[in-house]
Amino acid sequence: MTTANVSFSGSHILHLAMVLAVVYVCFGHGATRFGLVGPDEPRYAAIARDMAASNDWVTPRLHGEPWLEKPILYYWVAAGGYLFLGDTERAARLPSLLGGLGSLLGLLWLTTRFYDRMTTKLFALMFPSSLAGLVFARAATPDMLFTATLAMALVAAAPLVLEPRLLRVRTYQVCFGAALGLAVLAKGPAGIVLAAGGSALGALLIRRSQSLWRLAGPWAVGSFAVVALPWYVLCSIQNPEFVQIFLLSHNVDRFLTPVFQHAQPFWFFVPVMMLGLAPWTGIVVSSLSTVRQVGARLFEQSAGSPSLFLTGWALFPVLFFSLSQSKLPGYVLPAIPAATLLLSSVAAHATRAKCERWLGFGTTIVLAAMTITFLVSPGVESSGVTPGAVRPLAVVLAIATTLTGYQAWRRHVHGVIAMSALSVATSLLYLNTAVLPQIDPAISTRAVADDARLHTDGDPIRIFQLHRAWQHGLEYYLNGPLRAWSSTDPPGTVVVTTTRGMRQMQLEGAGIVVLSEVSPQALLVRTDPGGERIVGY
Repeated sequence: MTTANVSFSGSHILHLAMVLAVVYVCFGHGATRFGLVGPDEPRYAAIARDMAASNDWVTPRLHGEPWLEKPILYYWVAAGGYLFLGDTERAARLPSLLGGLGSLLGLLWLTTRFYDRMTTKLFALMFPSSLAGLVFARAATPDMLFTATLAMALVAAAPLVLEPRLLRVRTYQVCFGAALGLAVLAKGPAGIVLAAGGSALGALLIRRSQSLWRLAGPWAVGSFAVVALPWYVLCSIQNPEFVQIFLLSHNVDRFLTPVFQHAQPFWFFVPVMMLGLAPWTGIVVSSLSTVRQVGARLFEQSAGSPSLFLTGWALFPVLFFSLSQSKLPGYVLPAIPAATLLLSSVAAHATRAKCERWLGFGTTIVLAAMTITFLVSPGVESSGVTPGAVRPLAVVLAIATTLTGYQAWRRHVHGVIAMSALSVATSLLYLNTAVLPQIDPAISTRAVADDARLHTDGDPIRIFQLHRAWQHGLEYYLNGPLRAWSSTDPPGTVVVTTTRGMRQMQLEGAGIVVLSEVSPQALLVRTDPGGERIVGY
């Protein structure tokens, strides 16, 4: 073996080690370091846990009652996690971890088919370390699983549209239909809309709209029906209200009206996408100087261009959901894999476009902004974090910023991407180890629930004037619905409330003994005739 071959193999091993480290930290590490947060994570997790316990794999149930707002795929995967991993946050977040890995592997296959080796290497580092990728791959929600199913649909659709003389057309059609069926099981009709719209826009951009008929062939339709329809039929039979609740209320009404109070301006998803692509947002901005040059080349070679087809899949979710009257950041997550792959291709061909330094310095500026954020981060001590706990992150990012700037000056784009991805992974590793466990009581109800158990000895726990996120979280960790406190409850009742709620309880005649202030959002109190009252009551 020659020295050149040894060096070549060594560089590949080093790159593979970096990719595995970044993927492990960004997708898998620290899944249990903080509890379930917000109103959605504990609800989805409770439904999956109940499914595993009840063995009812058709009707999602929240504390025994049908919960028909979302389809079944997340619950199936998470329920399997509860059966094999036990009652932990890791089981609840397993679907998103698998979704992140599925999106990564699917798009990696696509890069090996339509792009060069450098694009593949850069995408393997960029997608897991993007802010949207690492956040949603660690959340107990259906969003990343939905994104993965659409990524698989894209993987099957691209050859069908881009390659007129494609072999094994039926195989790709079956895969496309099956992936689309899983997307509908993950999030509902939006899967059909996004896959159809993204494919149609991409096909128009590459001037191959005549190839779209392949996506609607009988093999694709048949595999879609086999995968998607059985559960929808069974759930509708068992729950006649399913069509009204899920299809009409949580799809049509959610899109056409602001009934769910998630109204945002039309341009809302532009900053969401820019933030979600960080730290690679700098590549978007810094590559604008070459838009005319690159755009002219793309449109000259538009017929069969994989990048233009991917552009359709990246743009359509943003355009479609910008028209919606309800907007949440996770809606455009399906656009992130395709957008990241496009940025990977831009970075891989920076030398040809003579913009290596611009791309490198753009990423460096984003890292510098992150460094400044951690240096001046306000109020972390109020969340229970040791003063100065986040300062080491600023040191890590400052070093990474310096090294990245040096790599950018040397026009070494791969070094810029590798250094940035590793700095994101290192920062996240530190957050998981040193910071998140400290702020867990302030962001999740896990510590409050543990403390409440210690003070009740099995007696009922009540809640009073809690935010719904805290209510759902407590109901998850205490494994059942919680009744609101009333003045007729006997003395000695343990109540989770807020400072305002405690004052209201006192106004209603209750004496209060504060047991603990686990979090600024939650006080643990006990009603007691000899407890503190409002003077003059």
